[in-house]
Formats: sequence, C-alpha cells, structure tokens
Amino acid sequence: MRIYHMARNAIFTLLMKKTVGARALVIQNDQVLLVKHTYHPGWCTVGGGVDRKETPVEALKRELREEVGAILTSPPELFSVYLARHAKRDDYVIFYIVTDCDFEEVDSPEIQEKKWFALNELPRDISPATQRRIDEYLKQRTISAKW
Repeated sequence: MRIYHMARNAIFTLLMKKTVGARALVIQNDQVLLVKHTYHPGWCTVGGGVDRKETPVEALKRELREEVGAILTSPPELFSVYLARHAKRDDYVIFYIVTDCDFEEVDSPEIQEKKWFALNELPRDISPATQRRIDEYLKQRTISAKW
C-alpha cells in the first residue's frame, strides 16, 4: 500500500499542479476519532482525495465510510479550507467537523488502527497538522490558511 501511495504522489507531481482533499474532525462526547494509515506515520484525521466528478462532501462521505465505517446522519460542518504544499504541487484541503454519524464495521487496507481519544488526552505521535486542527477547533490557536 505504501508503494502505491508513493507512486501515486509521483504521478501527481508530474501530471498535476493542484489536488483537492476532504478531511474531517470526527467528534463525539468530547472525543476525537483518529486513524493511523499504513502509509503515513502518526495519528491523523479521517479523509482523502476528492476524485474526479466528486464534490468534497461526497468524497468525505466516501472516505469516512471506507476508512472508519462512519455514515453521516447530518451534514458535515465546513470548518476551513487550507493550502498544503507537497511534492511541488498545491494541495487544497477542505476541512469539516462531523458530530453526527453512525458506525458500521469496516476493514480498510489503508487503516492500520483507529481509536477515539479524549480531546485533552491526545496521543504523543499525533501528526503536527492534526494537532493544529484540533487546537484551532478548541480555539487554542487562530485558524491558519496553511495546512
């Protein structure tokens, strides 16, 4: 899986200058759902790329279902849009807050682990961007324009 993502990123670098992603902070009972990907270190928010002819909300719904088995029961709340610079391309991340969803059992080859964490007891190996998004959500820092 890691090789696939490395090859995909290399192709994007050669062929595309811009990508769009949709990610979410899934919050329930003062806890956040984070995932560890098989191809990326640290705990991260749920989400992924927006496919061709797919809206960001459609992509988010797909990623939530594929990665953690989450099925939205109300629309996600748009939190912010960020610019991330990766591998000589612009990556726009549309970030949502999800508070209402049901869950079904799912086994994703992309997800090594998923776990709920109390907002005040986050893991040490949380990704820096995920930590920044949680700090912004908790109003502990100003919302940035950069991922």
